[in-house]
Amino acid sequence: MRSGGFPGQSALLVGLCWLVVWHLSVYATVAAILAVVALRWWTVMHPVGFDRLLGGPVVRTWRRGWMRRHWPESAGACGLGIDDLPARRKSRTTQRPKSKRSGAMGTGVVPRLVRIRAAGPRVRLRIQPLLGQSLEEFEQAAERLRIAVAATRVRVEPRGANEALVTFTMGDPLAVPFHADLPLATTTEVVSNSVPLGRLEDGSTWRLPVGPHTLVAGCSGAGKGSVFWSFAFGLAPAVRAGLVRLHGIDLKGGMEILMGKDLFSMHATNAAEAVTVLESLVEQMRTRSAQYAGRVRSHTASKAEPLQVVMIDELAALTAYCPDRTLQRRAELAINLLCSQGRAPGFMVFACLQDPRKEVIPSRGLFSQMIGLRLKDLNETAMVLGEFAVTSGAHCHRITRQTPGMGYVVPEEDGYPIRVRAGMTTDAAIHDISHRFATPMQVPVRATATDRTDGTPGAV
Repeated sequence: MRSGGFPGQSALLVGLCWLVVWHLSVYATVAAILAVVALRWWTVMHPVGFDRLLGGPVVRTWRRGWMRRHWPESAGACGLGIDDLPARRKSRTTQRPKSKRSGAMGTGVVPRLVRIRAAGPRVRLRIQPLLGQSLEEFEQAAERLRIAVAATRVRVEPRGANEALVTFTMGDPLAVPFHADLPLATTTEVVSNSVPLGRLEDGSTWRLPVGPHTLVAGCSGAGKGSVFWSFAFGLAPAVRAGLVRLHGIDLKGGMEILMGKDLFSMHATNAAEAVTVLESLVEQMRTRSAQYAGRVRSHTASKAEPLQVVMIDELAALTAYCPDRTLQRRAELAINLLCSQGRAPGFMVFACLQDPRKEVIPSRGLFSQMIGLRLKDLNETAMVLGEFAVTSGAHCHRITRQTPGMGYVVPEEDGYPIRVRAGMTTDAAIHDISHRFATPMQVPVRATATDRTDGTPGAV
């Protein structure tokens, strides 16, 4: 079967120009060429408006028509049809391919195409399976269907009692890098329910909920720094207002967090300081929980009781690679306490790591919000996002090195994985935001060597 493809803007304009040249007069040809030049200028100078008013509707109409014409042939060639009608009861849920090209099953039937919808880069097909077909058969044929229609991604999910929804993503809207959104000096200084980190696959803003403990996993160079600083940028106005306090831990000598140290109320660059910061937050969490007991069940950020967020650049350096076993145990205990008890009183852990294995991060299950960037293999993707996410199309191991910041996120309410990309954060932007939105309260950290294994704080 021939692979499907859709014309781009340039091909569409060139085709229109040639059509006019062959069939119309010289004056009409000149007018058409001027129109083509004007359209080309429109696409370059105002691409968003062009896509919304003209380019997008034309391409979506073409995609719907192309899919409708080629669905029987594609489904038959990808193994979703049957040759022998008596093998399954013939019903109205069937559709015959119109040709036998390249192995298509012209004498058989294929699942019926109920409806096609196109929105942005996605084309959604509602399919009524043949009698006896299961959703697993569509999942097994998904990769073949993706190649057949020249899509970049495909997802199969149930739709009602007897239908399947097959969603194709055409092209790659996230392939082109972009800069992270920077807060303005006039940005409202409140703690919002979510902060912008980048873009979703449909071009809309990717917003990460504030509150759930978040784990970001990715290989070296996968773009964890972009996610880390985009999250800090989103909270920066509230940091300046005293409604949020960020605490940074970076056991790589502070190479990351010291770039924007003015944003952090406490920062640690070695294991002893990190344990002190964590145990201090545990003690504050316990105090606030005791104050809330019997009065309130959730936290509202204020200057008197700010949201406390600890941001850890490389979690494994603290929980697995720390040479001091006593400090390692204390760090693990403090992180477990913060992750298991911290959300209601207003304490959040935001951590990044490269190796998601259980022996590296024992508290992995306590993080309710997971972001998977580029990972080594399928097993690591399943460790971070879960088996369901992998079968639903989250393939972190297939992300290339040329697209740092790209990944998948599983919503906290356990929906289907979403493909995202964080914006680039430059050193100059980090310095600028750190200076303009500096925290009003910085606390020096004085580490202690006391062996504490009960979660009590060290000296600060």
